[in-house]
Amino acid sequence: MSPDTRNPFPDDAVATIYTEGSVPAALADDPILDVLDITPGASAALSQLLPRPTRNLLDEPARYVHFPWRRALIRIPGPNSYRRLRLDRNRHKITLAEHDCAARLRIGIVGLSVGHAIALTLALEGLAGEFRLADFDSLEVTNLNRVPGSLVDLEINKSVVAARRIVEIDPYVRTYPFTDGITTGNIDEFLAGLDLVIEECDSFDVKVLIRQHCRQLGIPVLMETSDGGTLDIERFDLEPQRPLFHGLAGDLNIDDLVDLDRAALTPLAVRVLEPAKVTAPMAASAIELGHTVTAWPQLGGDVLLGGATVAAAVRRFVQGRPLPSGRVRFDRDAWLDDIADPLALQPPPASAPTTPEPPLTDGMSGRDLVAYAASRAPSAGNQQPWEIIADERSVTILLDPTRTSILDVGHRASAVAVGAAAYNARVAATSRGLQVETQIVGAGDRLGVRIAFDGATNADLPPTVTDLSAVLARGTRRGHGDGSPMPAADAARVAAAADTEHTRAIVLTDRADVEHYASIAARSDRIRFLTPDLHREMFAELTDDPGDQTGIDIESLALPAAMKGMFEVLRRPEVMALLDDWDGGEALGADAAARVTSSSALVIVVQDSNDLAAYTNAGQITEQVWLTAESLGFAVHPVTPAFLYASDDASARGLSDGHGDELAELRRSMLTAWPLRNGEAPTIVLRLSRSTEYPAMSRREPVDRSVAR
Repeated sequence: MSPDTRNPFPDDAVATIYTEGSVPAALADDPILDVLDITPGASAALSQLLPRPTRNLLDEPARYVHFPWRRALIRIPGPNSYRRLRLDRNRHKITLAEHDCAARLRIGIVGLSVGHAIALTLALEGLAGEFRLADFDSLEVTNLNRVPGSLVDLEINKSVVAARRIVEIDPYVRTYPFTDGITTGNIDEFLAGLDLVIEECDSFDVKVLIRQHCRQLGIPVLMETSDGGTLDIERFDLEPQRPLFHGLAGDLNIDDLVDLDRAALTPLAVRVLEPAKVTAPMAASAIELGHTVTAWPQLGGDVLLGGATVAAAVRRFVQGRPLPSGRVRFDRDAWLDDIADPLALQPPPASAPTTPEPPLTDGMSGRDLVAYAASRAPSAGNQQPWEIIADERSVTILLDPTRTSILDVGHRASAVAVGAAAYNARVAATSRGLQVETQIVGAGDRLGVRIAFDGATNADLPPTVTDLSAVLARGTRRGHGDGSPMPAADAARVAAAADTEHTRAIVLTDRADVEHYASIAARSDRIRFLTPDLHREMFAELTDDPGDQTGIDIESLALPAAMKGMFEVLRRPEVMALLDDWDGGEALGADAAARVTSSSALVIVVQDSNDLAAYTNAGQITEQVWLTAESLGFAVHPVTPAFLYASDDASARGLSDGHGDELAELRRSMLTAWPLRNGEAPTIVLRLSRSTEYPAMSRREPVDRSVAR
């Protein structure tokens, strides 16, 4: 098989790629040739990438590359596997699809002093499949303050030096040096088929020649001046009539510049640079040219950072992101004048986010005690979705429809919370020896429960736990459990707490059931993170402000150290949007899965009807189950999935534009694993675990704010 010769380099600059078995014997037997094989390590690294590469990549035949200037023959992976491995660390800043797009990009670079750093950066990031490099000059010692060459590269053409760096990084990138620079005789050949030109030459007439031809061909031109970090963009592909250099030097035409000497060209060049915006050292140096300095000053750091700036612009070009014509400056010195001290920016330390101690209840009137106990009920997101109305003869707990969320479909979660508040109110009334009658009042989003003190106890409702101290001490413990199994007797007592004519409990103690639900919870949580509205509501529920009277205290989440460190990252919607775009974010559900799998049991409270009053009654049962579990020494934590209050697949899909089908699938998976009887609906899912964590008292609005008299 004939060798694949890369580029028409000078004879000593040709890099040649050979397939297995096609290396000439004379080359393979050359005693001064260093022969290396990187494929064992590369193959091992390739097999460990995520996601795992396809079999075609893993089995792709290797190649040999001959670098004559290095006197080296190196065996490397094939082109596709080499590119996949070499550019893996670009992900997810550049996606695989964007890499594929970049591999088709053909870029011309004119001027290989500043242009060398740009070419090198673009090659490192894999942002082109072909480079054409033009420079007539050879590398000199005075270039080594900014060109990443070396002593052994001196007196070699600058385009060849840059080409060698590129092919040594990736020999599969097509790289063509134009050692005569750009002339009227070769510009058509140079530009033919290019997607982008980066112009970094010194000659003003060549700058104009390049732009004039690029405008005719619809090729965008980028330029980085390094002084003050100026990036210049001319989108001739989008604006075919755009004036050269944005019109800063007038209506330029290459024919008008013929025979002009340097003295005549310099004023035009200065106008293009916008002299009022040039840095002071550069402006002063312009006056000193030929007197105290021989050339324009340039710093290696500025040049290298210019390579990064151009690479960022090319990435946008590849990704199809906005990149309009114009200029932007990345002035590092100006940035360093604005150094911010994180210590000075931090707010003064706030007092510890402690929740108030519960008031002494012994001196409360019966009415006030009942209202206070009702206000201590749990609610989704600690929204406290109720209005408590008290008088001398009754306390009424009404659903407040303004305190809701997307996942509170049909105010069902709010109705459960109203029911839990009613349960607490009944316990408080019973603790004072009051006979109570409980009655559902209102309807729809103003449904409520009235607890009257002058009636007989309603025999249709389940008995309450009469220990008021247990009600007031109840709390949510979200920390990890020890995974110890729940004794059968405890499971039976928890189930019995929900066993009424209208409710029941499914108690899951089998590890397979717990792990299956953990996978559902993990996927549900991932969707909450990746769905913008759900993500916004989730973080709106969280607070570390001691003055907040609603919401969940961040400290009570019992976050593992790793997740605490990532909390501010998880809060950022643009980060979630990227994960969603990449179809990633599996780790977002890992914490939910870990908490569920650390449980001793899960409890699914079930009600026999889907109407709102049934959710209110089931909320009373939920509170009874919760208190029963705590009396047995278990920590209780609601782990209700995002879709629980969706009554059908269509409602589940409506919760997330991007992941509605998956939510509907998860809903079906849960109902398949733990089937419900005809007409039943799930009320809540609780995880029970053994934990040494002590429940913190959750935030509450003062009773006098939630109680209207």
